[in-house]
Amino acid sequence: MKKMYLLCIALFMCGTVAFAQDDDVNHAYEFVTNTGELIPNGSQHYGPVVTMEEDPETGEMIPKISADFTVKNVAGEDNTPVRVAFIITRIDNGSFVTCAMGSCLPGRTEVCEFNSAYGTIPQGGTAGDLQTEWYPDDYGECVVDMQIEIGQRNENNVVQVVDWGPMITAYFQYKKIDDGVENLQRGDALHIAARHTMDGQTVSRPVKGINILRMADGSVRKVLVR
Repeated sequence: MKKMYLLCIALFMCGTVAFAQDDDVNHAYEFVTNTGELIPNGSQHYGPVVTMEEDPETGEMIPKISADFTVKNVAGEDNTPVRVAFIITRIDNGSFVTCAMGSCLPGRTEVCEFNSAYGTIPQGGTAGDLQTEWYPDDYGECVVDMQIEIGQRNENNVVQVVDWGPMITAYFQYKKIDDGVENLQRGDALHIAARHTMDGQTVSRPVKGINILRMADGSVRKVLVR
């Protein structure tokens, strides 16, 4: 996305997003990686990729952390309106920007809730590049809950949410690499099967200090959470 979004950022009033409970999830639509791998409902996803982008105005190279996943229509109707609900639960600095489902929204700089525009995805197809990025000003993290919302047009051609798809938590990270500890920022599209503290306690969310991650492919990683 263009740097102009960063220059035009202002505090933006966010709407209310209602996420579905696990037993209400409709799996007609799924989050998948850009290589087609399913991201299970409830996953903590550390895949977003860190790249450097040239500022067209200054020529300065700035970091951009892009989502490496999209939405796939597994069994939904071709003309069903679908959108993505976002809840930013942490943003250390910079701006979170999205053009998901084909409509660009103002950058967000603080914790808030909002929705993308509606779009349609043909059965078996994907929404393509979600164009969802975090532009950090410094090292840190942006954590965003995302859920697929399935809509339906009423007799007035107004779309209303009628069902909820899977939800994932995406960690957009821009961190230094400390000795012996890896801060996941390479976008390798792996999923966390289990998380433990250094003393062996199993935890469901990141905890301050060194976290031991057992990945879906059987590998083990150490991650420093500040």
